[in-house]
Formats: sequence, structure tokens, C-alpha cells
Amino acid sequence: MISVARFEKARNGDITRIYGQEEVVCPVCGGELKVHGTCTRKVRHGDHTHRYHLRVMECRCCGKTHRELPEGIVPYKRHGLNSLCEIAEAIETQHTCETSTWLRIRFWLAWFLWYAQNIMEGLIAAGHIPATFYPGHSLRRRTASFVRLVANSGNWEQHRSAMTRKYIPSILVPS
Repeated sequence: MISVARFEKARNGDITRIYGQEEVVCPVCGGELKVHGTCTRKVRHGDHTHRYHLRVMECRCCGKTHRELPEGIVPYKRHGLNSLCEIAEAIETQHTCETSTWLRIRFWLAWFLWYAQNIMEGLIAAGHIPATFYPGHSLRRRTASFVRLVANSGNWEQHRSAMTRKYIPSILVPS
């Protein structure tokens, strides 16, 4: 997947079509991407579920495919970024979902921010991003910056076991 900050939206009934307006490279090999097809993605935003029509990009070098996600959609999550942050910021008596969902989202977000901080430090140490990179102070801004950074660097972990792994992500291993 690839996270894009600049994109165009077009509504067609209840589906929102997303067209990225950035030149992005393959997060796996750095190769050029071409449009390969489309897919539909449902995302919860509060009480409503929105359907997005996303472009599928294929790398001309390695052949891997990636979904082009607009800022606000978190890879492999059913809730949108704002919804995740609202749930995580809610206190135990004020959340709008089941307690197990509230706990799981809070745990995942805490783990993700820790993981993304380590990825950021590794990318800074490797010289891939400037040392002045600042993800933001608020939970929403910080999470949005980190989602984009981790997804576009090819370090997104989509499996639950990622939170319990004992090895260090490859970007953090000194060469």
C-alpha cells in the first residue's frame, strides 16, 4: 500500500473515487508504478461506513501491487484515522464501541506509535529522511504522519504477530 497526501476525490453515488496526484515509487524496490486496476474499500467514519474506489498500482520492476490510500485511511483497519483517534482518546465510560474494540484500538495505536517512532529513527539514521522530520504533536497529526511514513517506506506490518515479534525490523539493523 501507498499513502498519498495529495489526491482528488470524485463522488459517484455512494462511492468516492480516489485519484492520487503524487509521483510515488514502489515501497519495496523503489521502482516506477503504473495503474494496474481498482478495488473497493469500506471504511468506518463514526457511525457511517463509506465506500472508496481505490487505484491498484503495480511496480514495473518487481511486479508487486500496492493500493493507493488517501490520507485518513489506515492500512488494514476498518476504521478511518479520525475514528481510530476518537476511540483511542475516549475514556472508558465515553467510548462509542464495545469495550473489547476500544481496548484493542488503544493497544494497537500505542504499539503503532512506538513502532513508527523506531522506524522514523532508523530512517533518519540511514539518511533517508531529514533529522528535522517532525510528525506533529496531536494524536491525529502524529498518527497520519506515521501512517504515511511507515507505509511508504515499505515497513508496514499487517499481522497481529508483529506486535509480539522479538526481532528488530530490517530498517533498524545496522549495516
